[in-house]
Amino acid sequence: MWFYNSIPWRIPTAMVLCWIIGLALALGHHFYYYSLNDTIVGDQNRQAWSSRIGTGLAFLTKTFLTTAVGIACVQNLWWILRLTPMKLSTLDSMLDIRGSIFNFFDLHVWLRGPNVAILGLISWLIPIVTVVTPSTLSIQSTVGSNMFSQPMPQIEYTLLKYFTLDEGGVSSPTPSVIRLVTGTIIQGTIPNIPAPAINSSYQLNFTAPLIQCTNSSTKVRDDITHYVHNKTQFYIDYIAFSPTSDNITFALDEVFYYDSPSILAATDNGNTSADVADKLVIAVNPYMTTGSRVVVECGMYNASYTANFDYTNGEQSIEIVDLHVLNRVPKHDSHTLPAPANENQLFAYTSIMDTFKTALEGLCWASPDRCTDTQIYTSSLVNSKEIWELVYGDESVGNVSYRTLPRLVEVASELGRNITLSFFSNDYFLQNTSQAKTINVTVYQNQTKYSYAQRNLLIAYGVAVVVSLLCVIAGFLTMVDNGFAFTDSFSTILRATRNSDFDDIVPVAATTGADPLPRSVAKTRVQWMPSSGGSEGIAGLKPLPADDDEKKKYKQVQESGDGLISYSNTLPDGRRQKNQQLSSISRINASRDGFI
Repeated sequence: MWFYNSIPWRIPTAMVLCWIIGLALALGHHFYYYSLNDTIVGDQNRQAWSSRIGTGLAFLTKTFLTTAVGIACVQNLWWILRLTPMKLSTLDSMLDIRGSIFNFFDLHVWLRGPNVAILGLISWLIPIVTVVTPSTLSIQSTVGSNMFSQPMPQIEYTLLKYFTLDEGGVSSPTPSVIRLVTGTIIQGTIPNIPAPAINSSYQLNFTAPLIQCTNSSTKVRDDITHYVHNKTQFYIDYIAFSPTSDNITFALDEVFYYDSPSILAATDNGNTSADVADKLVIAVNPYMTTGSRVVVECGMYNASYTANFDYTNGEQSIEIVDLHVLNRVPKHDSHTLPAPANENQLFAYTSIMDTFKTALEGLCWASPDRCTDTQIYTSSLVNSKEIWELVYGDESVGNVSYRTLPRLVEVASELGRNITLSFFSNDYFLQNTSQAKTINVTVYQNQTKYSYAQRNLLIAYGVAVVVSLLCVIAGFLTMVDNGFAFTDSFSTILRATRNSDFDDIVPVAATTGADPLPRSVAKTRVQWMPSSGGSEGIAGLKPLPADDDEKKKYKQVQESGDGLISYSNTLPDGRRQKNQQLSSISRINASRDGFI
């Protein structure tokens, strides 16, 4: 027993236990949703069960918390009945405040028992958590990733794939190389590289050729300008050639007078080890000494690449994240003895560079306006500011703005990198899968995942749990002050209304208990009183006199112990005597048969 000997353990234990179970269910709901967060939804059946379990936990949490609040509300009701009298109509509203929302419109409930009204209102509001908390688990469509290992072939360097042979040995680049390199020069983009999956990504480290372009030295620029001023008759817009040494004059003679052997010098007396040797030199507006004159030279290098390959819905995006130039690669178009260890690689690099040179070498005149032996105007280099000027001037065409165009050296360098990457688009130039290095590939798939908004659930349950705890504390305090524990069962009402004075205030026609409540009964004031001894001193609810005269008579009767009390709603004498007789008969029958 708790508090007092008259308070059994059942009611307070039930109130506390309901609150604890409600708290445990709220935490269970949180941890269940937390375990589902960011996990794959799976099939429809699993999704349905997660929704059922969440709704069930919310319902049970609400049930136990409202039960705890309901028990506390009952204790507060009897506490008010002990402290202050109230009309039976107000008592009806308080007893049914958790069953009908219309009872909140009874002003006397708020005036006589605001604590009961508040507890009743809380019991109505707690079920809102069953609306809020299940909706904190939602489903979102996301892109999930899985990583697996896959062999990824790199560029293979085999002589016959890059050079054709004749009786004298190595002849010229193969048609496959010409198609691939020339196509990239014209398009300026990397052909589609087969993807491991429609949405995937991987990083590849490899060593491969690099055509790198830089601005030429002042000496080379001046040598070209001096030559065109002194040895040409026409205004040259564009010239591209490949010197074998730093003797620019000899190289340009071969361009302009290739069909006049008598004019050509017998030998090239330049330095064949110079940096410009075997490079492709591109000069735009070589007549100009400053301003629009641009001279760019492109050479073949060996480089190490780190590139990210990303595919989104089949559309590729390739980014070179790291690029290191290892060494310059000289022209190698014939067998040498002893053969270099990487001779096949040297042949492949030379084949690519020769194809690049062949596509861009040649001349363009301004007057008459024509070009010979060059594909410069059909190449992607037109998208550079310098070549664009030769074709369109400084005008913008379509959605291409002249001012936003990059410089020739930038476009040519990007083209060189794209040529290298284009070899990954053709299986012909790649290793066999058995020779390929295995790398990690990330595949992205559309997935439906659970998303848990735990903040909303914790706030909703936190408010409900804390408020219900305050209600439980209020229930304990009133229970201690009452010295008793009550329920709202019929047996409680039956046992608390054993005072015989109730027989005098209920008309015979109203004993069925059916609605409506007679006005005379509704106005009767009652109050809970402890036992004071004697036949009229039983504990429970007692009707009180309605006016001051009757209160005095009531007090006199209580002091004398005999006589009847007159109430404001007392029936006429005849009907009262009849009710007294019926009441006496009822008590006799009850004692005889054992039933009320």
